[in-house]
Amino acid sequence: MGPLAVRERPPPGVLPRDRPRPAGGRRRRRGRQERRPRAVALGPAPQGVIAVLPPVTSSYLAYLAVTVGVPLLVVAVLARVRGGLRTPTDALGVVILMGIAFAYTFAWDAYLIERGVWWYGDGVVTDRVRGVPLGELSFFLLQTALTGLWLYALDPSPDPSRPAAVRSRPVGLLVLAVAEAVGLALFYTTQGYYLGYILLWACPILGFLWVLGGPVLWRCRRTVAAAILVPTAYLWVVDRVAIGAGLWTISSTYSTGVHVAGLPVEEMAFFLVTNTLVVFGLILYRWVLARAERHGLVGGIRGLVPRAGVGSGDGR
Repeated sequence: MGPLAVRERPPPGVLPRDRPRPAGGRRRRRGRQERRPRAVALGPAPQGVIAVLPPVTSSYLAYLAVTVGVPLLVVAVLARVRGGLRTPTDALGVVILMGIAFAYTFAWDAYLIERGVWWYGDGVVTDRVRGVPLGELSFFLLQTALTGLWLYALDPSPDPSRPAAVRSRPVGLLVLAVAEAVGLALFYTTQGYYLGYILLWACPILGFLWVLGGPVLWRCRRTVAAAILVPTAYLWVVDRVAIGAGLWTISSTYSTGVHVAGLPVEEMAFFLVTNTLVVFGLILYRWVLARAERHGLVGGIRGLVPRAGVGSGDGR
């Protein structure tokens, strides 16, 4: 538990792990009503969208299959046709990142659900693993695959030479350090808790990747930007529709209450940083492979941290 941990009644559909449900599925009434986190008051999702997906918006897994699974198949075909997904080694990079994303996100997600930062509509989820719905666990993998294959559809081909030392490294680290400091400050407030936890969770890994290959990422910044922003914008829409349809609810107790087009800024930040993690990791993975073809595996790994004064035409 974080420093703000308090004993609260869990959101609807979630029971504390140490208290089994009474026989008959009903709880005993208590003389005093317990307080639960408040829900963010959002308007309904656009009715035209809901009309297109009537049965889908009643199940997390069904909604995920249509809104993420189908686009994933389309993007996979594009990645193959456009040549970005050429070899099993390319596919292995996506699989590795899927495993890392799952391992790094599982405990974080489970804690926030248990804390009551968000919860799910009645009947939306069935089976859970340590409190996390199967749909949520699937989403960790599907989002990573969707963004990774979209990057491959753009067919990035990082130059295996070392880029010259540029100011992008210290500037990028400064930006991430400021974001981390903001996250720490928000973490110790109630309404900034969710946003702060997102920044504290993501920025150290982003900083690590930027230290390893900031100049490489900066050199192909247009591809990086397109690879991040397109799936992020799409997932913002998917999330907004799901919240409006009542698939899940964001607690107003732990969120800032700031929305853009009806979507909490916390959700916007989450998809932005997670897609950035995927794209950064996959670009650097392909860059190491490109260097390994020229200098061997050791040379590829050794080139992860560009040295000051090494020109962009230097093959070492």
